[in-house]
Amino acid sequence: MTSAWFGLNTALSALRAAQTQLDVSAHNTANANTPGYSRQRVELIAGEPYSYPAFNRSGLPGQIGTGVTVAQIQRVRDAFLDGQLREQLGLQGQWQTRSDELAKVETILPEPASSGLGSALSTFWNAWQDVATDPSSTAARTALLEQAATLAQRFGSAAGQLKSLIGGQDYQVGQQVASVNDLAARIASLNAQIQRVAVTGDQPNDLADQRDQLLAQLSTILPVDVQPQADGTVNVLVGGTDLVSGLRARAVTTAPDAVGHAVPTWSSGGAVELGDGRLAQYVALRDTVLPGYLAQLNTLAKGIADAVNGLHQSGVDESGAAGLAFFTYATGDEAASLAVNAAVAADPTKVAAATAANQPGDGGQAGAIADLRSALLFGSGTQSATDFYAGLVGRVGSDTRQAADMATNQGLVVDHLQQLQQSTSGVSLDEEAADMIRFQHAYQAAARVITAMDEMLDQLVNRTGLVGR
Repeated sequence: MTSAWFGLNTALSALRAAQTQLDVSAHNTANANTPGYSRQRVELIAGEPYSYPAFNRSGLPGQIGTGVTVAQIQRVRDAFLDGQLREQLGLQGQWQTRSDELAKVETILPEPASSGLGSALSTFWNAWQDVATDPSSTAARTALLEQAATLAQRFGSAAGQLKSLIGGQDYQVGQQVASVNDLAARIASLNAQIQRVAVTGDQPNDLADQRDQLLAQLSTILPVDVQPQADGTVNVLVGGTDLVSGLRARAVTTAPDAVGHAVPTWSSGGAVELGDGRLAQYVALRDTVLPGYLAQLNTLAKGIADAVNGLHQSGVDESGAAGLAFFTYATGDEAASLAVNAAVAADPTKVAAATAANQPGDGGQAGAIADLRSALLFGSGTQSATDFYAGLVGRVGSDTRQAADMATNQGLVVDHLQQLQQSTSGVSLDEEAADMIRFQHAYQAAARVITAMDEMLDQLVNRTGLVGR
């Protein structure tokens, strides 16, 4: 049979288990508002039962329980939900980045607005019409040159801001690569700490929460495949290449492309597979989307300049000389370099408004240039300059609206997943309060058992055998 002390040890195990449960509940309550914290639960199992030693079990009672054992302190987490959330965070990062950056393009091309390129273009055509109406007016010619300079300045400003925005995307690529390296190094460091705790048989719950937070941040930049390992560490793969393997983090760097833009590459060689996320979007905006807008702006500037130059050079100025090129530009960088020919800008009489020499009051050539307003110069002869520019503005607006809508929709998906995650892993103060009362009662009951055992032992030790003395 068991000793008189047997029940005391059983009650002590219950006391310790209840104390552990209270401690964990207090930890949960303290971290109810800590970002990324996962609530923890104490897993209890019955102690290994005691069997009475005997050669023949007949007539003897069966096994007797030895109390309760704290198996582990486990954090409540859904790994499948975590993976889904990381995937959707990448898409959210991609669309939010695209929406934010394209919104900047809309400010570069503010239409309709008096300060926009469309307004300057309309005023430019009107100025030619004024010269055609009164070709001998020096004021009309001067006003035309001023409006032409304003138009060139608007083109140059828009092109310069687009170039600056492209440069900003390149800078962001470098910044995102630096963030990837920082996050990877911190994840590898946490892997090392978690491994040291895990090998002792403990659960590094709080460290794992910190690592999950870093993985969520990383997934907004690059698509990651997280592979848990038996020793508690995780391997993080990007496009099949290990960014983090155990305690080691592989560095990401950048290499210049043909035009000097930074291309994310592995330090060991090879391009990084970007997939979804902020980094991929910065690269796409820099290499494709924004240069596409700039190319259309260059096409518009070149088309207008070539058409005006062609008619202007076919006309005659006030001195009877053939007209000069009205605009100048650098090939391949038309919008940024567009300018009124310095020789024309310095002398309003150089404006070739007439169709022939010695024709006083002849403004036919200026009228022909004014008629370019509706000429089908673009889109293989299907669009006027105004239509082409409206198409560019419409494309920017459409792209921006699409990105904003997708960012909003993706935000709703992420919010839903985060709510599901919170319902699984989040701390409910009401639940913790109820648990604390339950654990308190268990503690008090265990203490009461110990008190009863103490009284029994006191009777056994101090009073047994005193009868009749």
